[in-house]
Amino acid sequence: MSRPLTEALGGALPGPPRALWSAILVANALLTGVLLGVLQWSAFFLLQSYLSSTAVVYLLATAVWLGGSLLGLALPGRRELPFLGLAVAGFELFRVTAARHPYALGWLPALLGLVALMGLYAGRFFRCRAGAFPSSKWLFFLENSGFAAGMVLTALALYRSGEGFFRVAPGVAALAVAATTLALGRARGG
Repeated sequence: MSRPLTEALGGALPGPPRALWSAILVANALLTGVLLGVLQWSAFFLLQSYLSSTAVVYLLATAVWLGGSLLGLALPGRRELPFLGLAVAGFELFRVTAARHPYALGWLPALLGLVALMGLYAGRFFRCRAGAFPSSKWLFFLENSGFAAGMVLTALALYRSGEGFFRVAPGVAALAVAATTLALGRARGG
C-alpha cells in the first residue's frame, strides 16, 4: 500500500486490527472495481456480438447501467450481498438470453433491464462504503483502478478463452468480492 493511503486509512480502527481491516478494505474496493469492469464490458461485448453494434445500443446500455447505479445509491439500508447476487444472476440471465435470441431487437428492453440490475450493485457498493475511507477520493481511485483492470482483463481474456470467459469470470470475481465483504464485517466486528 502507498504511504499516503496507509496514513489515510490508519485512523480507521484503533490497535493492530486496523492494518488488516485497511488491507481488506483496499482489496475489496479493487476487486469490486474488477468485477464491475468485467460485468460491464462483458455485457457490452455480448450486446455488440448478439444484438447490435450500434452506438445507440451502447449508449442505452450505459444509461441504464448508470440508472441502476443511482437506484442502488438511493435505496435505503446497508445490505450489500443480496445486490451482489442479483448482479451476477442478472449477468448470467443476460448472457443466456442474448445467446438464445441473436439479432432479435425485441429482446433489447429485457436485456437493458438486466444491465440495470447489474448496475444496481455498483450504486449499492458505493452506498455501503461511504465513510469507510477518510476521503472519498481513495474509494473512487481504488474502484476505478480495479474497473480499468477489469476492462483490460475482459478484452485480453476474450482473445485467450473466448466466450468461456463469460461463463466463469463474473462468478469468480463475485466470490472474491463476497469474501472480502464478509471479511470486512468480521474485521470490524459486525
